[in-house]
Amino acid sequence: MKVITASTPEQHEYVQELIEDLYDEIFPCYFTSDYIQELKNFNLMKMPPDVKELSLAEIMEVTAAIQTISTILKEKANTEKQLNDYKHAFNRNASILSKYQIDFPFQLADFQIEH
Repeated sequence: MKVITASTPEQHEYVQELIEDLYDEIFPCYFTSDYIQELKNFNLMKMPPDVKELSLAEIMEVTAAIQTISTILKEKANTEKQLNDYKHAFNRNASILSKYQIDFPFQLADFQIEH
């Protein structure tokens, strides 16, 4: 018998806070406020209705993916190798979000020029 631990409402709220931080703290460095509002209108990065069905491990994977993407966007790559490492990590974590139906249609290159 396999026991799966369910995620908690507090974890769902924390993921939502991480998404809001992306919109409020990081996206303004790269996008205009009008464009950010369009992204919100398209419900990008909105938590899917079935998020409450995620297991503890799955919600932690989503949390870590958003945290990693946030960290990458806050940091600047100093070398070509570091940029390649960031691209790999960014793409891997964007894929994790996609796996859980969290729409994050960006590439790291979308964040190369600060607004």
